[in-house]
Formats: sequence, structure tokens, C-alpha cells
Amino acid sequence: MSVDAETVQPAIEEWVAQHREDCIAFLQDLIAVPSATTVGEDEEEIAQRLIEEMEALGYDEVYTDGIGNVHGVIEGERDAEGAVMFNSHIDTVGVGDPEQWEHDPFAGEIEDGTLYGLGASDMLCAMAAMVYGGGALAAVDATPEHDVYVTGEVMEEVHEGHAMRYFDEELDVELSSVVIGEASEMNVKRGHRGRCELKVEIEGSSCHASAPERGINPLYHASTMLQRIEELNEETVAHDFLGKGTIAGTNVEVDTPSNNAVPAHATLYVDRRLTLGEDEETVHAELEDAIETAEAEYGDSVNAHVETLSFDTPAYTGYQQETPKYYPTWLLEEDHPLVQQTHEITDRVLDSDVEITKWTFSTSGNYTMGRADIPTIGFGPSWEEYAHTARDQVEVDNVIDATSVYAALGLEL
Repeated sequence: MSVDAETVQPAIEEWVAQHREDCIAFLQDLIAVPSATTVGEDEEEIAQRLIEEMEALGYDEVYTDGIGNVHGVIEGERDAEGAVMFNSHIDTVGVGDPEQWEHDPFAGEIEDGTLYGLGASDMLCAMAAMVYGGGALAAVDATPEHDVYVTGEVMEEVHEGHAMRYFDEELDVELSSVVIGEASEMNVKRGHRGRCELKVEIEGSSCHASAPERGINPLYHASTMLQRIEELNEETVAHDFLGKGTIAGTNVEVDTPSNNAVPAHATLYVDRRLTLGEDEETVHAELEDAIETAEAEYGDSVNAHVETLSFDTPAYTGYQQETPKYYPTWLLEEDHPLVQQTHEITDRVLDSDVEITKWTFSTSGNYTMGRADIPTIGFGPSWEEYAHTARDQVEVDNVIDATSVYAALGLEL
């Protein structure tokens, strides 16, 4: 631990304790703003609330980029290359069935030390803690070695990493490392499986259902493909740490003139979770195998092709970019300096036995580490099990403790 950190950390923790109520009130403000991109809401209002808080906390620079990400900057030593980014997304999923919620999704109610609300765990709790962690550095006049970016990422719930691609390709900022605040159970995460969303387009020939032999039924071809996909799920690669890859058919859509007709076209959707050693090419080959299995049964009547889905929904700023729905697997080795340093700092600040683990779900690390090869690590104050549920929640004490951790990481990484 550096002399600077030894001197400054007590002051950081004192400032965080003094601003406990402010941090939690800010988290409640974020929860109160509807920002569910999965149901078509945008993030302009919550982005503005983020900007207001960063400016009030004395960040050296606060701005919004072209796609709508919000960046608060704490300036570091000018001769140091590469910035450290603390990344949280500011959008949420939808409420779903409101009858399943025991607490108002937008109230941020606190009961027995637990705060409830939509996005409480995924991941507005980390956003609030990161903003106040940066505020602590600004308040105690601590100069990190590198510039520290606290970033509110947009559109993550509909396409994780999409907005980070914009940051990486369009902004002139070199990142040396990224800390993602997704739920980590107050442990350190060093990777997760990737995923790919695909479809198989299957052409048929429509006819009246009273004489099905006059047409070509793509549903039967899809059925054979689905059986082969189920078999392929047993043949995927397994990794000791990240786990096994999976493949599953998830939906079938048909183009048919009526329920009394053989459909003219079918689209089969597939979700592929990728472990280390598997990639987009792997799953394309698997689905070609499924098509060949259908061809072996139905002959030349099978006409199908595989596509990776893409995302091109405009951001609230109006900016639009097309990105394939392929999210690479990524993993930092346990002895990587970023893993070890993050673990040491987190363990010290929390005074607990912090574990080094993995995420079950996918994060924007699929872009920062998976595509851009920027060393990426995870630490967040919430639990995975509450994400995307009507039990969305976070422990208030964990939010405050995470604030001290983020400030220490910002100072020392």
C-alpha cells in the first residue's frame, strides 16, 4: 500500500460516513426515474440527474458523449498514461407484473437496512456508490495516479457493451483498466461466459392445411433442427472456472396466412452461452450441423441459413450504430496484477475475506475485455439473485462500504 493511500484512506472513510444519507438519497432518486430500455424508455432524465450530482460533488469534468453515456472525471497525474474507468449502467429492465412487487418499484423504500426498488441491485446501487466514491476523492483532494472516469453507461440491458463500443472507438481516451459494478456479492469477479443470439431462417411453401403434401412445411424442418440442437447442448465445451457452454432453442416464429395453412416461412431463435474456447464461429458451425441433420431427413426441400442477430436501436441522443449480438467470453487470470491488486485493496478496506469469483450473467466486460482487450474486473454491492426480479434490493451498509472501496481503487489502481 502506498504512503499516499495510507494517509488518505482514513479521510476518505470519514467523508463517506458523513455523506451516507446523501449517497442513499441519491440512489433513491435514481430508482425513482423510469429508465427501462427493455420496454422502450430512455435514459435522458436519469443521465441528467447523474450529471447534477457529479457537478455538485466537485468532479473536475462532467460530460455526456454522443451515444448518451455520462462521464465524471477526477483528474490524475498528468504524466500517467491510461485512465481507470468505474462503469455502471443506468438503464433497467421493466417492472413486469406489478402485483409481484411487495415494495413500490420506484420508491426506494428502506426496511430493516435493506433498500428495495427497480434497479436497486442491477445496478443503480453501484452507480450511486461509484459517484460518491469519486466525490470522496474530489473532496479530500487526493490525486490518483491515473485519471478516474465514473461512467454511467446507457442501453446495457438491451445490448451490453454497445455503448462501450462507442466510447472505445469514438472518444480519444485510453483506458488502462475497467471496474464494473455489477452484482458481485461484495467479492471480486474476473470473468464470465459469453453469449450469442442467432436465428435460423427456414423457407417453406405455403398451401392449404387440408392438403399439406402440396406445400413444404418449415415447422417440421425446425423440429428436426431443435432435436439436434438439444443433442448439441450435451456436446459443448466445459471450463473448470467459467463452466459449460450451453445452446438452446428459445422461440419459433412463422409467416402463415392462417392457422389453416402450412406456413411459408419459419424463424428459429437460438441462445448460445459460450465458455472459454468457444466463439461465434463455433455456434454457426453447430447450427449448420442442425440444418444438415434436417437435410438428411427431408432432402432438398430444406432451405435454411444462419444469422447472428444485430442491434441498431437509436440512443436517446439520436445516435445509432449497428452492433452484432455476439458477446465474447472473457477471463483475467487469477494472478493478473489487476485481479490481485483489486483483491488486496477490497479485502483491506472491507476487513473481510473477499473471494475471487465469476459472474453467472453477461456484463459489458464482454466488450471492454472480450473485444477491446482492456483489463476488466468486477466489484459491486449487490447480489446476482435479486437482479431482474420483483425482489430487487440491496443492503444499505453494502452501498456505503462499496463507496469506500471504489474511492480506494480509484486512488490506488
